Amino acid sequence: MEYLVNVVIPPLRQAFTYFVPEEWEKMVDTGYQVEVPLGKRQAQGFVISKFPLSSYQSNDEYDVKSLAELPLEYRSFDPKQLPFFEWIAEYYGDSLSNVLDVAIPKYAPPKLKRLIHLVDNCDTSSLRGLRQKEIVSLLQERKEPVTSSELSKRFKGAHGTLKSLESRGIISISTEEIKNHHLSNSPAPSWAKSTIELNDQQLKVVPSLHAALHQQAHSTFLLHGVTGSGKTEVYLDAILHAQSLGKSSLLIVPEIALTPQLVDRFRARLGSELALLHSGLSTRARWDSWRALLEGRCHVAIGARSGIFAPIQNLGLILVDEEHDHSFKQSEGLRYNARDLAVMRGKFENAVVILGSATPSLETLSNALKKKYTYLSLDKRHTDSPETEIEIVDLTKVKRSEMISPNISPRLHEELTKTLTKKEQAFILYNKRGFASYLQCEKCEEVMTCPNCSVTFTFHQHRNQLLCHYCNLQLLPPEFCPACLSLDLDPNIEPPGKLTPRGSGTEKVFDELCSLFPEAKIDRLDRDTANNLQEYRDVLDRVRAGETDILVGTQMIAKGHDLPGVTFVGVVDCDVGLHFPDFRASERAFQLLTQVAGRAGRGDKPGKVILQTRVPEHSSIVMTKTKNFLGFAKQELSERQELYYPPFSKMLRIVCASQDQNIAFQTLQAFRKHSESFLEKHGYHIMLLGPTPTPIERVKTQWRFHMLFKAGSIQQLNHLLRELRSLKLKTRKVRVTYDLDPYEML
Repeated sequence: MEYLVNVVIPPLRQAFTYFVPEEWEKMVDTGYQVEVPLGKRQAQGFVISKFPLSSYQSNDEYDVKSLAELPLEYRSFDPKQLPFFEWIAEYYGDSLSNVLDVAIPKYAPPKLKRLIHLVDNCDTSSLRGLRQKEIVSLLQERKEPVTSSELSKRFKGAHGTLKSLESRGIISISTEEIKNHHLSNSPAPSWAKSTIELNDQQLKVVPSLHAALHQQAHSTFLLHGVTGSGKTEVYLDAILHAQSLGKSSLLIVPEIALTPQLVDRFRARLGSELALLHSGLSTRARWDSWRALLEGRCHVAIGARSGIFAPIQNLGLILVDEEHDHSFKQSEGLRYNARDLAVMRGKFENAVVILGSATPSLETLSNALKKKYTYLSLDKRHTDSPETEIEIVDLTKVKRSEMISPNISPRLHEELTKTLTKKEQAFILYNKRGFASYLQCEKCEEVMTCPNCSVTFTFHQHRNQLLCHYCNLQLLPPEFCPACLSLDLDPNIEPPGKLTPRGSGTEKVFDELCSLFPEAKIDRLDRDTANNLQEYRDVLDRVRAGETDILVGTQMIAKGHDLPGVTFVGVVDCDVGLHFPDFRASERAFQLLTQVAGRAGRGDKPGKVILQTRVPEHSSIVMTKTKNFLGFAKQELSERQELYYPPFSKMLRIVCASQDQNIAFQTLQAFRKHSESFLEKHGYHIMLLGPTPTPIERVKTQWRFHMLFKAGSIQQLNHLLRELRSLKLKTRKVRVTYDLDPYEML
């Protein structure tokens, strides 16, 4: 029987039909990657269906072309995942080809090894020289093939000897693919516990999870556990129970940086190979893990955002750690939210989904309140240490002359001194990188701004560099103000002003602490000091080993770290990000402050937290101090409902960007006009806001305008999204971004 296949080719939206050559009929099916002729070129695509030629009906006047090549001898994705991928394309109004292109990691050719076999009943009487006898003796002793790399290490010049032995029929050489080469199966470090006893409150929540796993039907749980309550141990217990039922598990975390310590803890408890999936891995390592899951050689996977696409077989459990974290939202290309996809994948595969957090997102909490999710609570810390004390320092009541340094108040300095005296460790959070937020002329007060973006340059003193954190433009800081110099005044009469650093960042706070505590071992953790996973891990290993007294960092120090030696946390400025023009600003501030406060006192010693702020009455700060998540959530939900923001509506944000300001604005005006007639035609109730300039109006030389759509019905919003995506733009000089369920409003 002859067959045809439908193939999607990124980034094209439609599928194309191709003929399968007779010799490939049994080798090609749904999920395979193929090379096909497309116009005058060859293109790679993915097979999404296969059917007999006899059932093909087409009015197309063109002949069906044949597949050109089969790059892989195995699938790139599991056909069972196809309905899930199709749902993603439908929901986000994107093409299936783009979804597959995002989901499937880049292919890496297999790693091969050469195996040396001793031929049965071969004549060894003709062996020449000591080297040949030693190699044959080793093969006889092993009674199994030996790799050529091992022989080359043991015997100098083994390559020529092996060629001679092969030519005389004494040995044979074969090639075999190395599998599981990059799976995480090395021993766990000594600090990771291999066994642990669940406490009473953990024992109260696990029966519900066990029962759901036994039912083998979809259900979603919100595991709301305060920081240090032992959520990870509940995850591990659920995974072990899933394993006992023959089911696989998938854990996704918000940051790549969280992966190493989680892997260590999981290896210690599970003792099995773990597949890792995140962008910090090499192409080969990521592809090896993907294929191990696809072929059922591995049954537990840990990944960052993209891990939600893992082709794990017999999936029974999906866990989303720190489910509130905005890192689960993809910020470019296919703008999916991995947390939301986890819930949908659980529905498609009848898997149990656990969303864990100390500060759940208001969307997730709302679903729990509506009984869509089952609510489970861990309201006490796992250890018996006293409750962490949180203190607010009102910076408006501290005179500048009273400050110990520009960023360190007397109370913060006092508590740091106590901590160091007791030989304990401290975390200091400042959620901004660099030494200064900007440089300002002391004379004309002009600020150094990026020529490409509507933002100021951040000054990095250690590198002596001005850096734009949006377009990455880097400049040497000038000695004198460029604005003053442009006036072309006589410098003898009116000299130009000098540039003075204003504001702060982790670099400046680090320098201040080094001056204040010269005997202390102080480290820094931000994107400037940790460019890769190993550097990140090295910093945390020094903290864990007690080699670091104070760790200064951005939000990277706030997430998921279990470091018992840390007893004090200081937040230099709680107000960073609090006043952003974003309806989630208060929620994010509360989550960050609560998470970083949770790093203190996780061992058997009491913890202490100092929050420095200029708005001590703000609900995010007050509720952090009183540890009243539900009180904060109730107040925030009330405000969201009044303003018709999520979770009380679904939102779509459209951004138009162009080097021509008018084109960007006019494109969105046309979108609004078309939307209004579309909504009137269908009788849809969707609120339109805009177009207006984005808060950061210019990024990478592009002028940006945006519109917001709020709807009570996701179906209506999806319909409108697909309609707008189908419109043909009048010019190529504009880039349009469609963001459903947006998390970024700047």
